[in-house]
This record gives sequence, C-alpha cells and structure tokens, in this order.
Amino acid sequence: MKQQKADRRSQRTYRLVSSAFAELMVEKPYDEILVQDILDRADIGRTTFYAHYFDKEDVLNSIVEQELERLTRQITHAAARQRVVPSLELFEHVYHSQNQPFLALMRSRAGEPLWEALHTALCQAIEPALCTLCAKKRSPSIPLPVVSQYLAGALLTLLKWWIAADMPYPPEQIESIFQQLALPGVWAMLKEK
Repeated sequence: MKQQKADRRSQRTYRLVSSAFAELMVEKPYDEILVQDILDRADIGRTTFYAHYFDKEDVLNSIVEQELERLTRQITHAAARQRVVPSLELFEHVYHSQNQPFLALMRSRAGEPLWEALHTALCQAIEPALCTLCAKKRSPSIPLPVVSQYLAGALLTLLKWWIAADMPYPPEQIESIFQQLALPGVWAMLKEK
C-alpha cells in the first residue's frame, strides 16, 4: 500500500474502499472484481483511488495486514493469559466482529494470505507455550513444532468451517468442541515419560 495518510479525508477513502471491496467479495469472486467496480461502489474517483492504492491487490493486502494485526493482538492477549492455544479469543473475535471487510475476507478465497499468516502467527504462539509446559520434563515423543502445526491447523480448519456455516454455535461452545477434539492427544503426549 502507498504511504498511508492520516488526515480525515484519506481515512474516509480507506474506509469506503475497504467497505466497497468487502461488499464486492460477498457478491463475486476476487478474480472478477475490477478496480472500476470498487470505484463505483465506493463512489470515489480513479485519481483518489490511485492516490491511496496501487491496484485491487493492494486493497486486499491492506485489509489482510489490518486484520492480521488485530488477530495477532488477540493471540498475544491469550499468550499473556498463559493459554496454549488462543482458540476462545479467535472465536470471540470473529463472532463479535462487526467488520464487514474482515468477515468477507475470511469467507473468500482471496483471504488465503490472511489464513496463511494467521497459521504462522498461531504456530509462533503455540510452540513457546508448549515449551513452557515441557520445560521440566524430558523431550516429548512428538517434536513440539509438529504439535504446534497440528494445533494451529486444526483450529483454523474448524474456524473456517464455523465461519462458512454462519457460526451456528456461540464462541464458548465451539471452543469447547475444539478443546475436546484436539487437545486430549496433546495432553497425553505431554504426560508420557
């Protein structure tokens, strides 16, 4: 993204473009969205758009960066509470989000860069938490990087399904389901001698 401007008009442009882009992602695949579609929906001129963005991919990357920053704060908050997997925080963040660009992105194939970055961020949070749990024990039978990949993947797969299914369970219930499905094997592996 071009140098982000902080004045009110620029902030308004960023909001309009993000909102327009999110609405369009709900209506059609990312590949079919044109810059002109964004301009029409946001009701802004081409010059204004190009003063803020390079192209539609730049809009997508901007939204991904903003959302990843928000989600990373949730993961960091969970780590501060000494939770191994920040599943409840992620489910709550998505469930309570009024952020249309975020929800549209999560439901779209265009959101894959966000999912990949989120997977990396989760692994980076989970592995140190597992290391802390294993610090006084001998090495677990399964390498901790493998366990963190497994937990991050399982969480994100369930999160994707939950979003696609229009969040049929409240965050606490889906988090409990995740805990019941994913963690018993991990706890058993950590207790092995």
